[in-house]
This record gives sequence, structure tokens and C-alpha cells, in this order.
Amino acid sequence: MRLILLSALPVAALVTGGAAPQHDPAPFDGAWMACETYQGANICSYTLTAQRGDRVCGVQRDFATNAYYTQRFIATAKGSRAHIDRICGDPGSETDTYCAGQAPPDAAKVGWGTSDQTLQTCGSRLHSVKDGGDFSCAGARPDAGLPKVRTLDGEGPEPEDEAWMASCLRGED
Repeated sequence: MRLILLSALPVAALVTGGAAPQHDPAPFDGAWMACETYQGANICSYTLTAQRGDRVCGVQRDFATNAYYTQRFIATAKGSRAHIDRICGDPGSETDTYCAGQAPPDAAKVGWGTSDQTLQTCGSRLHSVKDGGDFSCAGARPDAGLPKVRTLDGEGPEPEDEAWMASCLRGED
């Protein structure tokens, strides 16, 4: 009986290509980061996302006007584009609404705000595009956007943002 099973293995390998079928990863599962030197310090901006179905949960951090700004967002993916539906975080250019549980006592706006941004993956790069903006991967500069990385090398989100991402993927937002 073992001989029959062993002889069937090469046939099964030919039929399946020698490995179990692989599913394509979701375009918005991953981390994108770019670093530069500013006044002698290493400054990194990143976007970390996880996708389940068409739901994308993410944390992003940017550096502007001598400070870091961190936001959480929930987006809806369609192919290689994900429209940011809700966003909160450090008020700045991306949002004017603090996330619940992170606002100072005198905060004017707390909770989810809206966004006019869409994320676009082009190969191994992530671009942020204003809604209605004309964007084409074919026309994008090769060095534009954030490059995909395997790890954020210690630059990643705070533990409470990681916990939020896990709950967001469960639909608890």
C-alpha cells in the first residue's frame, strides 16, 4: 500500500506544480517606510496596514514641522486602491480629530474624522492620492511613494496602536 501511495506522489506533484496552491497576498498587507536624515537625526515615516477582505486597518506616522504625527485609519480596498473612510490621530494635515482615548482633556474633536485620501499600491510602493486626483502607476516616478519593507526596524507603532489594529481587523472599531 505504501508503494502505491509513494508512486502517486510524483503525479500529484506534477498536477499541483509540486507545492500547495498559494493565494495572492492582499495588496494592503504590509509595511511601507522611508527614512532620511534631518538635523543629524534619522527621521522615518511609515504606513503599516493589514487587510481582511475589503477592510484595511492602518497606522501611519509622518514627520512635519519638527514633530511626528501618528494616525489610525480604516479604509475600503478595491484592487490596488484603498479609500480612507475614517481617520483619527494627532491633528495636522491628515486629520483634525484625536482618536478616542488619546485626546488631551481640552481637545475640541475626538473620535473618527473623514479623509480625502486614497492609498494606491504600485508594485512595491505605496502612494497617497487626494480623492479625485489623477494618478497612474505608469506615470509615477520610480522613487515616489513609500517603499515596502519587511520590517519597520523598531520604528513601528506604539503598543496601543498595535492593539487597536488587531481589534480593527476583528471589526471592533
